[in-house]
Amino acid sequence: MSTLAVTGTPRRWISNLHRWSGLFLMVFLLVAGITGAVLSFRWEIDRTLNPHLFSITPQAKPMAYQALIDIVERRFPDAIVSSVVVPKTSSDSAIVYIKSRMEAYVAHVHVPGMKSSVDFNQIFVNPYSGEILGQRSTTRFVPTWENLVPDIARLHFSLFLDEYGALLMGVCAVVWFLTIFVGLALAWPAPWRSLEAWKPLISLGAEKGTYRLNYRLHRMTAMVISLILLVVAFSSIYLNWPGMFNPVVNAVSPLFKADAIPSAGPIDIETPRTTIEQAISTARDTIPGARVHSVGRNFLKGLYSVRMQLPNDVSPTGNNTVYVRMSDGQSVFQRKLKEVSAGDVFVAWQWPLHTGGAFGRTGQFLVLLGAIALVVICITGFNVWLRKRRGQRRN
Repeated sequence: MSTLAVTGTPRRWISNLHRWSGLFLMVFLLVAGITGAVLSFRWEIDRTLNPHLFSITPQAKPMAYQALIDIVERRFPDAIVSSVVVPKTSSDSAIVYIKSRMEAYVAHVHVPGMKSSVDFNQIFVNPYSGEILGQRSTTRFVPTWENLVPDIARLHFSLFLDEYGALLMGVCAVVWFLTIFVGLALAWPAPWRSLEAWKPLISLGAEKGTYRLNYRLHRMTAMVISLILLVVAFSSIYLNWPGMFNPVVNAVSPLFKADAIPSAGPIDIETPRTTIEQAISTARDTIPGARVHSVGRNFLKGLYSVRMQLPNDVSPTGNNTVYVRMSDGQSVFQRKLKEVSAGDVFVAWQWPLHTGGAFGRTGQFLVLLGAIALVVICITGFNVWLRKRRGQRRN
């Protein structure tokens, strides 16, 4: 114990805090770790499980997006298309999101865990023929093969408890974030500038017996992966509690407010308007060289929102948006990552950091490694506590 930075009475207090916070978190972190391992490669897994939804045979020329929208809205007359995800390659399907037609003019504020206003909100369409390949919900539990990955995502994010589940997972993220520091304090060596002092902490050594093996594996895994876990835990806090977190960020660096986007005025759903193709063309002229990821339709403000990705964006879906009037196809506002505040950049990093998407395949593998390590830490930590408790009872 003399080689450790924290000893004596402070260590006993910190050990108790670490033990009981770990036991409180164990089930939640096991769920988060197992589901997070799947979600680190969610789109790759989803495509493998459901090729009939994502993959199509390329043809000569795709249909106009307005034609695809008309097909979807005729098929589901009580719904209205809210956004279209543009196919990334010629063999990808178009993904269309819908909401209730009754809510076409309702300004929605995102609430973590909030359910969609329709039973299913994601439609897959063949962009060449207009054939509807399938539909599913990304916000409701549906026990089907097609809905497996969205179901895992909801379990990971809110335990299927909607807003209350998201709030609970936010609490767990806060406790987890602090528990990581407590664990590091317990393992931190006194001569921390010495490489020799760190070797026993990041290796299993030649210990015999399951108790010692569990203890050393628990400590080694936590020490080696601690940076990844801290990033994931911190981003979890923000993603589950954006309404509480944003005012703090805004106090340091002003965040962008949706009110800054000028409204073109409500536009009737049935009124002829500029096509999505024209909106995309305007957006490409506004931000040359960017890839169009998706186009949203806001009938309350009479605007298309064209989300675009530049090579240096932190998000795989892009961090730039061009707002185009539905009435005449003119750009009225643009948001570019290079022109926003430090607070907006900080917020933009949270989701890509949590999923690993900010660093491509390398980031995804690091998040996968962190998720696996989290499961190992939970299991070994519980085994250490259980064996110690049994030994105390025998004594």
